[in-house]
Parts: sequence; C-alpha cells; structure tokens
Amino acid sequence: MLPRQHRLTRKASFDAVFARGRRWNGRHVTIRTFPNGTDDYRLGLSVSKAVGNAVARNRVKRRLREIVRGAGVAPGCDVVVVARPSAADSPCAGLRADVLGLLRRAGVCGATAEQGEDR
Repeated sequence: MLPRQHRLTRKASFDAVFARGRRWNGRHVTIRTFPNGTDDYRLGLSVSKAVGNAVARNRVKRRLREIVRGAGVAPGCDVVVVARPSAADSPCAGLRADVLGLLRRAGVCGATAEQGEDR
C-alpha cells in the first residue's frame, strides 16, 4: 500500500484532476495528471466493475500501484489511472509498458522502472 501522502482520497481531489487535468489514453489505461502544489505526488485509481469481478479489480489495482510506485513519479503532481476492461486480461508486462509509456508522455516519469517480475 502506498503511504497516505501518496494517495488521492477525497472526491474533490479526483474531481479537480478530472475537470482541469490533462489526459493521455493508452491501450489498457487512461492517465490524467494535474499539478498539486505539494512536494509529493499523489495517486488515485479508478477501476470500474466493467473490468471484472472483485478479484480481477483488486488484482488490477495491486498491479497498477506497484507499477506507479516503481516508476519514479515526479513530485508535485496528482495522477489518476483509469483502468479499461482490457487491463484485467493483459499480462503484467503489457500493463507496465502501457502505464510507463503514458507517464513518460505526460512528463511526470523519468525513470526506466523495468524492475519487478511479471505475474
């Protein structure tokens, strides 16, 4: 689990990112970013029931958290990752490549973050 200072927890924070943030679309996820004015990044995950049952949704969330944790996200940015239904069926390597590519395109990730094993 991410430390509390690295999590988006309030609806108002999510709403601000969705209303005023920028969006990048990928094959398995969509990423939205918005500057937060703090010294930490904050991550929010949105995984709807369209992704699958509770087991599948929780697996996708665990994978996304681990990918973002190792990505070296720049401080001062709120990031919301919205999973698409294809995220549940994709291998971990495909999901990692999609998320890291979008984070690089968004300019909030500079690390290569290829560590970790596929599950």
